[in-house]
Amino acid sequence: MIRLFFFIPCILGLFFFIIAPGPLFAKEYCIAMITWRGETIAEKGFIDELNKSTYDIVLTKYNADQDNFRLQKIITQIQSNPVDIIYVFGTTATKSVLLRIKDTPVVFNIVSRPVGSGIIASWESSKNNATGASNKVSVINQLKTLKKVINYKKLGIIYNPKEQNSIFQRNNVKRLENLLNFSLKEYRISRKQDILKILPQMKDNVDAVFLPADSMIKFLGKEIMEKVNGYKIPSLSSVGSMVPEDSVLLGFVPKYYELGRIAAQKAILILNGRNPSDIPSSVLDHYHISVNMKTARIINIQIPMSLLVMANQIVR
Repeated sequence: MIRLFFFIPCILGLFFFIIAPGPLFAKEYCIAMITWRGETIAEKGFIDELNKSTYDIVLTKYNADQDNFRLQKIITQIQSNPVDIIYVFGTTATKSVLLRIKDTPVVFNIVSRPVGSGIIASWESSKNNATGASNKVSVINQLKTLKKVINYKKLGIIYNPKEQNSIFQRNNVKRLENLLNFSLKEYRISRKQDILKILPQMKDNVDAVFLPADSMIKFLGKEIMEKVNGYKIPSLSSVGSMVPEDSVLLGFVPKYYELGRIAAQKAILILNGRNPSDIPSSVLDHYHISVNMKTARIINIQIPMSLLVMANQIVR
């Protein structure tokens, strides 16, 4: 039997009730969900998986909206009204939460480099109050996928130099220059004004463009891709939603929905009594390939049938 419990919420904010079967007057658990740029399909996976549990959970949603000052206010609010678990999206927000919250279990999601960024000590044990799911993906496989479409010799990368994770991804691409026989051209975007100033330099200077997983690049996706597609340059993004939403040509990414489910499974283990430090952090071993055929027609590029057969999503 499924029942909806109405009661005074654990903390102030935007409330979302997860309904689960359980005995009347069962213990209610409070989870704070902190997103960095609003909800994604990852949060849907998290919520859907929690709904399968037998726990009665009140989920309170907070959106930092890519504003660090706002994020700090959210953390202060949560400290004043403790919860059982904090779910947090992205490297920037996760690092800020862990700097200030040392006891409440933290489940992170969509952090591409949790060990390298200092969020956890190792994949096996965080040695702190965190565990979670990573969107780490093989850059060499991404770039090889792009090579199936165009044998680029000059590869552009559009990234935010103020984002640590974005710089790390740039460095990974740079290390592959000799192996994949290309030279890397860098285009640094950290605000909207940079698009008109920086991206025209790309015209006739690159054969293809790589867009790393970066909140700022995603936020400015439509404006960036209007220029890139206007120059008829093939593109590949590490953010899957940029293919259908922003007209990127290719996406090669982990499935955010599945990462959300994995994060929820870790939250359930914590509710079962496990220490976050004893719960290994995880990555996916399979990826989601997206192809935007509308963009392919606009930029006059032929997508090989071998890639279309592999694609999980084709935008027509």
